[in-house]
Amino acid sequence: MLLAIVVGNSNITVGVFDGGELRMRAKVSAEAERSADEYMVLLYDLLRVNGVDREQLGGCIMASVVPSLTGLVEEAAVRLTGLRVIQVGPGTRTGFRIRIDDPTELGADLAADTAGALALCGAPLLIIDAGTVTTIAAVDESRSYLGGCILPGLYASAALLKNSTALLPSIALRPPGENILGKNSADAMCYGLLCGSAMMVDGFLDRYRTLPGMAGAKAVATGGSAGLLTASCRSEIILDADLTLKGLRELYRLNTVKKI
Repeated sequence: MLLAIVVGNSNITVGVFDGGELRMRAKVSAEAERSADEYMVLLYDLLRVNGVDREQLGGCIMASVVPSLTGLVEEAAVRLTGLRVIQVGPGTRTGFRIRIDDPTELGADLAADTAGALALCGAPLLIIDAGTVTTIAAVDESRSYLGGCILPGLYASAALLKNSTALLPSIALRPPGENILGKNSADAMCYGLLCGSAMMVDGFLDRYRTLPGMAGAKAVATGGSAGLLTASCRSEIILDADLTLKGLRELYRLNTVKKI
């Protein structure tokens, strides 16, 4: 079995694959104040409550976008499993070309997203990851990662509106109805954030499909806000909450001959 770990800005997602099947998926908050010992206990408890015997784990791979947590979580995983942890980063075989100014800048989570999306949909491809920030990436028909854009995340944008204004209220984001004219401040904020973000996503998808090698590109989305965001999009978008974990499995397969 394979232990896959995604260390994000807000959460740490843990998955266990038994062959091609995702046997468990769990999430804990990402906190720099925790020690490696605390993360080891968290990992141990997550495996135990999901009925996974750590002695059956035969591999471990991790993608981290939080440098202050990378070493802590890696140490926790090594101590818990006794396995070498494969870190996604420069030098990792990805199965696709990276054609950006500095390929080492490609985030480990985006590399995993891309590997997972290519396995799911093939190329050309548009990949949306809606989390703390929302990213949209383009992969052309030759499986070349061309780059993309970074947009403010839904919840970060909502917090910014509330914290930078004196009179606007805190809001709970919810899908808007057919009429997106807000009749009060809370609705106006909700519609502006959700529909405005969705319009940006639709606009980028349309423009990226006009690039060479991108005609007819499918779009796939993942991330904690993906369902809420794409519900207001007009584009056809495939949702896969486990895309990053599935991508880690693909990267593990590409970077080791060991079966899981």
